[in-house]
Amino acid sequence: MSDTSSNPWPAPPDTPCALPARVEVEVAILGAGIHGAALARELTLRGVSCAVVDRGAVGGGTSQWSSQLLHGGIRYLQTGDIAQMKEGLHERAAWARLAPSRCRWEAFWMPHRGIWEGFTHRVGIGFYDRWGSERPGWPETLALGAVPKAAFFADPRAKGTKFRGAVAYTDLLTHDRDLVRDMLASSTAALLDFHELEGFEEGGGGLSAMKLRDRRDGTARTVAAKRFVFALGPWMDAFMAQWFGEATKRLRLSSGIHLWFDPKGTALEHCERPWAMMRSKGRILFVIPRDGLIQVGTTEREVEEGWVPIVEEERADLFGVLGRIIPGIPWKQLPVAFEELGVRPLVAAKGGTDKLSREAVLETHPRLSNLSLVLGGKLTTARALMDRLATELTGQACPASRTEPLRLWDGQGKAF
Repeated sequence: MSDTSSNPWPAPPDTPCALPARVEVEVAILGAGIHGAALARELTLRGVSCAVVDRGAVGGGTSQWSSQLLHGGIRYLQTGDIAQMKEGLHERAAWARLAPSRCRWEAFWMPHRGIWEGFTHRVGIGFYDRWGSERPGWPETLALGAVPKAAFFADPRAKGTKFRGAVAYTDLLTHDRDLVRDMLASSTAALLDFHELEGFEEGGGGLSAMKLRDRRDGTARTVAAKRFVFALGPWMDAFMAQWFGEATKRLRLSSGIHLWFDPKGTALEHCERPWAMMRSKGRILFVIPRDGLIQVGTTEREVEEGWVPIVEEERADLFGVLGRIIPGIPWKQLPVAFEELGVRPLVAAKGGTDKLSREAVLETHPRLSNLSLVLGGKLTTARALMDRLATELTGQACPASRTEPLRLWDGQGKAF
């Protein structure tokens, strides 16, 4: 069993970086995750030069450990964050246009345990699908609404459960890291991946340059810019403390665990539809057949660091939840192909992380006037957030941001 989250900073490749010792651009972006890559595309669409810097690979951090869904947030029906849900549904449609080869519409089944729960699911999901009725490329073969009982009970996951039926809603499956790479490939940004930060130059009340060291061969480089953007995801607070001595806690971090089971030779091999089951405190348990495997995931605990390993208690808890909710499947006997643990950056607030949303905040640094910080956010709404930031930085709106298809970083056709 491999653990893809075991090292967020892998060894650099042998291919050398061809950039000069000094790179001068309008905007320097620190962080090559979904927000950094999306901002690079937005600036390129506006004709503004930029550079993207990262200690690791493009999309190599938390952007590759998401749920791999582009969604409005079905859990917001329970938490009442309808505005954020509608924004997510709006952006979901944009992704279907921008990256049709990286996305696939899917009908998720949400099982219910009785008449009343089934009624509430139908009402809530009815609003969700009505608000998300903009679905470019929708396959007519997918059915939404009440799932026929014969189809539901033919699913091996229904065996031995307390579920009495299900309601189907729709969201997009994606390959998150490919999406990040496509975003960056759709820009003309100077890419300085695998570069270690060694310091900053300041002047005139702001930053003027970043001092870097190429992890490949030790070459020193400088990136000079007029504006700087830090898009560091869950590493933001630790980074600001290390380089600027700041004790401010801008984020709360919540870890999410994903296990990928190999269903070959078992009843799960014949499952087709993803399941989404409501848990306590607004959490969702996903069981998704994809790429020949079964992805199981949920969000569980608050953590202090930007990257953490999976602890045995998390595995045990997830197996326990699966055993209680879907007891007809021998989960502990299934081989685990690999496992992931991603850390979600949530904007700091009081209360448990289950009460926090994935809403993002753009902050101008109080001392460094040309520095913007990207706080929180999620894969689905990253494009919209960076569209807004690019408009603020340049004074230029760009309607093409929602319609200009992404360039495929690998030149391949459909990912699904």
